[in-house]
Amino acid sequence: MTRVESLTGDHRSPLEAFLKQYLDQTGGVWDEIEPQVYDVALPDGTELPTGRGSGSGVLRLAFDPEALPEHPSAQLASFGTPLVDRLLNDALQRGRAGQFFFIGLNLQPHDLLNRLRRSLTVAPATIQIKTVRALHFPQVAFWFQTAFVSDQKEQMVLPLAIDLHYGREVRHLEQILDPTRLAEHASPALPPARAISLQAGYQLARGQILRSIAALANNRGRELSERCDVQIGRLQQYYADMRLELDEQKKRATANAEEAAGRRAERQAALAREEQLRIAELRQKSQLQADLRLLQLLRVEQPKLLVQISVTAADHATGRLDVVWDPLLETIEAVPCPVCGKPSYEFTLNKSGQVVCDSCKPSGVGGKPSKR
Repeated sequence: MTRVESLTGDHRSPLEAFLKQYLDQTGGVWDEIEPQVYDVALPDGTELPTGRGSGSGVLRLAFDPEALPEHPSAQLASFGTPLVDRLLNDALQRGRAGQFFFIGLNLQPHDLLNRLRRSLTVAPATIQIKTVRALHFPQVAFWFQTAFVSDQKEQMVLPLAIDLHYGREVRHLEQILDPTRLAEHASPALPPARAISLQAGYQLARGQILRSIAALANNRGRELSERCDVQIGRLQQYYADMRLELDEQKKRATANAEEAAGRRAERQAALAREEQLRIAELRQKSQLQADLRLLQLLRVEQPKLLVQISVTAADHATGRLDVVWDPLLETIEAVPCPVCGKPSYEFTLNKSGQVVCDSCKPSGVGGKPSKR
């Protein structure tokens, strides 16, 4: 069995891509029989599920449930199945953290001053470049796994990256994880930029992920509640029909009326207890729990330019502002206001020589921005 295609350029599901990359890295082998159906030989020492042996065994996996009828010997590969959980856990144990350097970026952009002037406005002043320094700016990608558990279990992997220099989310995660641009060694070697700690970055990422999970949990909670209400309605109708049948039996009873009435009362009480018990069971099964854990993290040191610009007003008042040029996106990053910390591209030079965002400028200060 041999590989039939390269992982490069594969646009299939993330789980399929993981399987192929995992087998390539650990000494296993995979062969794509048809789209979303694979024959795989797991690495030596990996236990196959359902007692199929280990190491030398071949296992057929299907990522599409609709393919199972055509491949009755195949096992469904999805998040939450025993085999996939085993492979994910093994991959985690092999490396939960890593560090790479982003390479191949142009650190001498053409006409940088005019690019800055087109992107950044400081009123009423002009800007000039004072110094330019190439530094490594750390960005950390976190992969969190969340599990929603109720009457069924659903697992999701949520990635998120944090820029440790500014302490904010990175919106172009796929670009900084381009495997063709990552290397184990820096080229060129650059000094590090100022950055918050990895722990602080993790707290920021976790807080953002928790907000996303809360929104997902609210949607799933509503769906569970609506489904539970429908099931309870059907259950209550069933017991209402049972009580109606007892009433009909009462009307038909002619002999031993007193004894029959006692039995009906006991039966009605038993139905009420059974109904309440089954409703409580439904509500218990419909309760949603969400678990969160960190799977892996990857630190990417990306070269960027720290540009110190001088700001000069018409009355010769001067100020200073530090901006970061991202050669990957070929743009400057939003600059935090020195006063409020809010990222912005529009600033004002006040009379004391401080550069602040428009929200922090004193009333009456400002005017038409100059980009000369």
